[in-house]
Amino acid sequence: MKFDNIIIGGGLSGLLCGIALAREGRHVAIIAAGQSTLHFSSGSFDILGYDTGGQQVTNPFEAIHALDAKHPYHLVGIDNVPLLATQALRIFTESGLSGQGGMTHNHFRMTPTGSLRPTWFSLDDYLTVQDPESFPYRKVLLVSVPGFMDFPVSLVTEGLRRLGAQVETASMSVPSLTHRRQSPSEMRSANLAKVLARDKKLQQVAARINKAASGAEAVIMPAIVGLDSQEAVEFIRGRVQKPLHFLSTMPPSVPGVRVQTLLRKHFASLGGVYMLGNTVTGGRIKDGHLHFVETSLLPDERLEADDFVLATGSFASDGLKANYERVYEPVFDLDTTAPADRMQWVSPSVFDDQPYMYYGVRVNASMQALKGGRAISNLYAAGAVLGGHNAARQADGAGVDMVTALRVAQRI
Repeated sequence: MKFDNIIIGGGLSGLLCGIALAREGRHVAIIAAGQSTLHFSSGSFDILGYDTGGQQVTNPFEAIHALDAKHPYHLVGIDNVPLLATQALRIFTESGLSGQGGMTHNHFRMTPTGSLRPTWFSLDDYLTVQDPESFPYRKVLLVSVPGFMDFPVSLVTEGLRRLGAQVETASMSVPSLTHRRQSPSEMRSANLAKVLARDKKLQQVAARINKAASGAEAVIMPAIVGLDSQEAVEFIRGRVQKPLHFLSTMPPSVPGVRVQTLLRKHFASLGGVYMLGNTVTGGRIKDGHLHFVETSLLPDERLEADDFVLATGSFASDGLKANYERVYEPVFDLDTTAPADRMQWVSPSVFDDQPYMYYGVRVNASMQALKGGRAISNLYAAGAVLGGHNAARQADGAGVDMVTALRVAQRI
């Protein structure tokens, strides 16, 4: 089976790269072993939230100039980052993902624990704050769902009060949600969103919210609407009589699933082939060239391409693995940036900046992966598998995914 390009990994980085290539008329396949870490996404996309000293960043495109030379933004070219980020937003828009932000300055999103984190772009329907000192609402209604444990109401309430808002809470349910409470495993955000996918159910929810929100300036509720499109979100927002904002919940994340679903649909509309549940088990590398890959679901089929992209992520998605002897890349056993001495992989305190968070595969200036110190001419790396940064500490994971994916697409 022959393609122009094969991308290994179906998360944010793999999908953006695949869409960019398919837009140019390429025959592209994405091979995804499973659901990506987008399912843990908040619905916001960071460029850089914190500098190397841990201070909040206001203008991410200015702050990236001070990042270490090993950071992936330097790999794509610091001056290219704003252009590539803007290109990613165009792809979001084409895919049906509308949002707020995406300019030169960060705004703040509220986490499920009530804290504020700086971010660059957020889906339209989610609660954001431009300035914590000027929250636009004095009195809000916070809606909860009985039995739903992935939305800690007390923590969100305290977070809203720190912004100066008076908070009233109200429990909301409809018969279908009451039935779900009989099984705790069913009370997850994605399952609730499936229940609330029909207009009749959303109308019932909106009526209950309107009855409780008479004295509030705005309504805030957990993100349990709009699993695979904006239509359900627009429907309920159009029927709630006060401004309605959503907050992301603990994973699985409804906004993250929506992003994945709509990007995947857009990729398919461009003629892309998405192979979900298929794991790349290896390939033939000879004379510095990757000739084909083999997969778990097609063991007798060689998947060939002119160029390949490795976008498998870091440790969380098994793009990198470790044992007692080494940190390694499991598909092609590529070179990594991890030292041989395992005592250097971690810092003694759990609160320290952990060295292993910065590990990734080695690449050259053209983003071609290295094996045995030699570049593989048609194998590129993009996203979290690159290393060189700590996404949890710097709030730059989505930004790295976006700009490296699109830079690789340009190079191909």
